[in-house]
Amino acid sequence: MKRGIAFEDVSFGYARDTWALQHVSLAIRPGSFVGIAGVNGSGKSTITYLLNGLIPHAIPGVFTGNVTVDGVSTRIKSVAYFARSIGMVFQNPDFSLFNLTVGEEIAFGLHNIRQSVDQKRINEILMRVGLGGFAHRDPQSLSFGEKQKVCLASVLALDVSYIVLDEPTAMLDYKSSIGLYKLLQELNEEAKTIITVEHDTDLLWDYTDETIILDSGRIKAGGATRDVLSKGKLLTSLGIKRPHGGRK
Repeated sequence: MKRGIAFEDVSFGYARDTWALQHVSLAIRPGSFVGIAGVNGSGKSTITYLLNGLIPHAIPGVFTGNVTVDGVSTRIKSVAYFARSIGMVFQNPDFSLFNLTVGEEIAFGLHNIRQSVDQKRINEILMRVGLGGFAHRDPQSLSFGEKQKVCLASVLALDVSYIVLDEPTAMLDYKSSIGLYKLLQELNEEAKTIITVEHDTDLLWDYTDETIILDSGRIKAGGATRDVLSKGKLLTSLGIKRPHGGRK
């Protein structure tokens, strides 16, 4: 079985003749920590919807090319199939939380893929994300950052190979952002593949191995993070903040 994620000449438009992505080809290696950067409307979120089959199975539009996860095309298997290997943490956790307790929220995903629910494991995962003792709390009573941790805990409970996060620090303070990325780094060191859409290039510089720069649905640069984010003129021309570590 061919491991990793591959985009092969992928284009997608939510409406005909209006392309969110154009001729995107990329490969994401197993065990890598990949950042995706670009200004609003550059196609970053669309890439995340393609990773687990939301496009084309749940989000309509014009889709050409092919996306494969561990050699399996997202066209031929369901979103539920890919949920066993790809965990999604969306930008706004309120769109994902609808159970009465934190523990039930984590158990919900396990039920969906017909895995047994182990309360001890749920408690261990909550400890891992800094929410020890939260199993009986109402998710809607939590802070934004705590809700986001519940979503991440739900993904960790599934023991997926790939973790995808869409703008995970958009509404977090600096301390919480650093704490999140340190946890993601730990997970990456445990062989999880991390893919994060991120506007803060300082975080990408400090934590990711590879970075992809998008503009108007096309890849403008890709490769080792510190090589890509050292392209100061390119970043400036695209309206992307130059990281402190990449300034010369």
